[in-house]
Amino acid sequence: MPDCDHCNIPDNEKIFEDDEAIVARSPEPCSPGHVLIVPKEHFTILEQIPDFITGHLFSIANRMSTAIFERMKVHGTNVIAQNGVAAGQKIAHFAINVIPRSENDGLGFNWQPIQISDEDLSTTELQLKEESKKIGDFQKEKKEPIKLDDKKETIKSSAEDYKLRQLRRIP
Repeated sequence: MPDCDHCNIPDNEKIFEDDEAIVARSPEPCSPGHVLIVPKEHFTILEQIPDFITGHLFSIANRMSTAIFERMKVHGTNVIAQNGVAAGQKIAHFAINVIPRSENDGLGFNWQPIQISDEDLSTTELQLKEESKKIGDFQKEKKEPIKLDDKKETIKSSAEDYKLRQLRRIP
């Protein structure tokens, strides 16, 4: 996408790049070391991304979080995906934020719990349990090679099978 900031990350901002993803420093960092992991292909939200790319993105996020812990000696990281405008997504290209955290750093990611009725909780739980049955379906689909029998079928000729005999005669 020509006008997408995540599709056009300058090389000098890239920390890592492979065939599927880019890791870049955040243009609006919350703390030193704040990075973004973005798929190279333009996907607006997580639900559009194929499972194998999603797995790869989160694997990179895991490794970046580990690198931040080890190199920057921080106390924690936030791994956040702002998925959709209502979740705070500002650029219409999916990204995973890895944000270094230290005790008393002043960054607040706290939200206030709300009261939800037991009926609403049960209904939501049942809906999510039903949908969760699909989790991992892509991993179960292992394509086996087609097995061919080595047996050769022979067609027995008979006086009644005139067409087959005629086909065998064709040079």
